[in-house]
Amino acid sequence: MPTQSIGRPPVIRIDIQALRTIAVGLVVLYHLWPQRLTGGFIGVDVFFVISGYLITSHILRDVAKSKFSITKFWAKRVRRLLPASFFVLLVTGIAVYFSTPMSLWGQWLEEIQASALYFENWILAADSVDYLALGNASSPTQHFWSLSVEEQFYLAWPLIIAGTLFVVGKFSKRFRRRSIFAALLLLTVASFVYGVIQTHSEPAIAYFSTPVRAWEFGVGALLAFAPVVTKQKVAQTMAVTGLLAVAGAGVFFDSSLPFPGSWALIPVLGTALVIWANVNDGWLARVAGLAPIQWVGDRSYSIYLWHWPILILAPFVLGLDASMTSKLIVLGMTLLLAAFTSKFIEKPFLVGGVFGRSNRRKTFSALALATAALVAVSGAAAAQAERVIANDVLVSTAVEAEACFGAAARAPGQNPCSNPELNRLYPSVISAPSDTSAATKACGSLSRGDSQPGACELVVGTSDVSIALVGDSHANHYAGAFQRLAKSRNWSLTVYTKGGCPFTLAQRVQDQVLTSACAKWVANVKAELIDRKFSLLVTSQWSGVDWAEPAGADEQNYAITGTAKLWRQLTAAGIPVLAIKDSPKHIDDVLGCLANNPNADCSISREDAFDFDAQIGAVNRIDSERVVLVNFDDVYCTETKCLPVIGNAVVYRGENHLTGTFARTLAPYFEPHVLLLLGND
Repeated sequence: MPTQSIGRPPVIRIDIQALRTIAVGLVVLYHLWPQRLTGGFIGVDVFFVISGYLITSHILRDVAKSKFSITKFWAKRVRRLLPASFFVLLVTGIAVYFSTPMSLWGQWLEEIQASALYFENWILAADSVDYLALGNASSPTQHFWSLSVEEQFYLAWPLIIAGTLFVVGKFSKRFRRRSIFAALLLLTVASFVYGVIQTHSEPAIAYFSTPVRAWEFGVGALLAFAPVVTKQKVAQTMAVTGLLAVAGAGVFFDSSLPFPGSWALIPVLGTALVIWANVNDGWLARVAGLAPIQWVGDRSYSIYLWHWPILILAPFVLGLDASMTSKLIVLGMTLLLAAFTSKFIEKPFLVGGVFGRSNRRKTFSALALATAALVAVSGAAAAQAERVIANDVLVSTAVEAEACFGAAARAPGQNPCSNPELNRLYPSVISAPSDTSAATKACGSLSRGDSQPGACELVVGTSDVSIALVGDSHANHYAGAFQRLAKSRNWSLTVYTKGGCPFTLAQRVQDQVLTSACAKWVANVKAELIDRKFSLLVTSQWSGVDWAEPAGADEQNYAITGTAKLWRQLTAAGIPVLAIKDSPKHIDDVLGCLANNPNADCSISREDAFDFDAQIGAVNRIDSERVVLVNFDDVYCTETKCLPVIGNAVVYRGENHLTGTFARTLAPYFEPHVLLLLGND
């Protein structure tokens, strides 16, 4: 991320300052206008190369003078980076506490904690492969992932160099320098190879991974050993070529690229060419030296720190929208706060400040206290929110027996009704995102790469009836309804669900890991269902997804065929199938709509609410009384629109999943279908 050298060379590198301006400009403009500057995310890669070069250059100078100290290095990094970042985290935490819904506190305050510990990249990497976390809202400290990568680099890099020096310490200075170069070259190449492989197999994790990104720092580090370019024309050509590479990547790259694999070579090597050229004269140097460019470059760290929390929190604090005017306000506020932070926080601490220039003990003590305070306060606020939300969900459970609550307000075959005694929403809009499936609460979820069945014995009954609820997360969100039904009838209920994996022989369009894992998981679950001789299979799947049909095949027919074939195999083994037609979609940010105005029409037209559902075609194709489709469209929808609140129950908890509260109210209306299939078995 945008950082400055620990101790600048005698003359400020105006070309590096200009590179910082380009890098932070790419990132900020990309976040404000992602459709116009589709590759702006490569600004982070530019910063990584700059940091690798400056830090390694500084260490090599200290090594040459026999003055290299790991603790001194770390203390300077603390003074340089942490006062500004902790100040931004503090202000951000206050803004989150006083201006955002409590439903966001858990995730956002956890990420503030991770950012204070410089572990944010690994939190995002874990969330990127956790199906339950994919719907998380972008937090105001999400951009700390790159700062975390950089701090981890600063922690490891001097240790690597010190370790190399320990091994070759008795040799000449030239040999020690060459040994450091060899060690860094080996690490850089290894990281690049690993990054290409990881980007292909696990792109979401690779993007945030420190080992994957290390080679970008390594390229900058190796520049510190490069010979000086003495010919001005050669230097100019190198610099222009490098700038064109960076600019081209910023303009033409987009999120569809497998990044940061081999594609990252373009901006990384482009940045390296500019640094290596070290242009300090001529027209290019005059452009780079323009006051506005140098001003932004000098404040690039603070600009990067502020732009993202302002962008995320502005709608809550200032009521800003996505208009051009609002984005220009965000940009102006970013520059103003960056100027303030740079002048009154960054630079005073950098030159000594309250720490003193050489007082490492005071520096590390202050770091420990500040980190502990941020983590503790954020944790306390998150715990407060968790208690309030948990209590609200319990209140929702207590009212489920009330007349006309939830699905009972639009019960199949009955006239709609209402209960005047119910005067609020259950769960509240704040608590709805936490009102997850009964199976999720009791059993958690499988990892993306897990292909084992992962049976969750949700109810263990004493009767001979055993029900298996199987499928993706859209099957999982009905677990509470079947849990209630199974308990009332003394049946056993086992849940087999895996996010992103519909129970079908057809393949969804997924990444390599999930595609392979889903196919194996379906096969393993099918085998276990047949082996355990379940009395009934209940399943559902997310509608409107993309299917990976073979070349020349019809996508919808492929999905229907794969689903019907699997169901036939189960009915042939004596297991009837109850399929649940998928619930309708909702408008974007339906909970935000309800929160902003409980009386607003937050519904979606019935015409727009339903997508292709392969289960419908599969049931029709099998045409057997042992395969039944449950259709609750008229519970969710009137003749013209589908509702986000039914009988005072909030239907959706975010993204496209039902709240546990509403799902449980469907239990009585599943029962006759279940009894019918059990009677036909």
